[in-house]
Amino acid sequence: MNDLKYSIGEVSYWDQEDRRIMKTCLSNWFQSPKVLNFVAPSMTYPFKFTTWVNYYRKLSAITTFVAKHKDWIVGHISLHFDETTKNAHLFHLFVDPEYRRQGLAKIIIKAMEDHGSNLGAVSFSLFVVPKNDSARVLYEKLGYQEDNRSHSSGIKYSKINQG
Repeated sequence: MNDLKYSIGEVSYWDQEDRRIMKTCLSNWFQSPKVLNFVAPSMTYPFKFTTWVNYYRKLSAITTFVAKHKDWIVGHISLHFDETTKNAHLFHLFVDPEYRRQGLAKIIIKAMEDHGSNLGAVSFSLFVVPKNDSARVLYEKLGYQEDNRSHSSGIKYSKINQG
């Protein structure tokens, strides 16, 4: 990785200031239907921040982390923890195109997996759009294994928490 320094912090879609900042950031990132589809296949283009926030409000036990470089948000990931199954589901991973291929995705996934471990997760899961080859390669390098294929939700990957 380059000499870039990142900080990882939690944001909340319940917090007005966090929502204001995330609206600007996400609206900038999701100007392309392809990018939006890779990150959130269930969302329709054009990106609507209110739809995004409503998704978060439907579920409980969601944590969202952002990665920052010089106080600028350059990455995003969320986790939904299911208390019953003890599964931590990762979703909405995105790294700003200018910061890709520098190890940032691994950093924020690892931070979120550590958070899931602290919550008591025994397993992790995520879905990937079949055409997102770079994401599939990344998850496999991080120990995720293809679990199930579905045309509606993509490819499910999972791994047992070794934490």
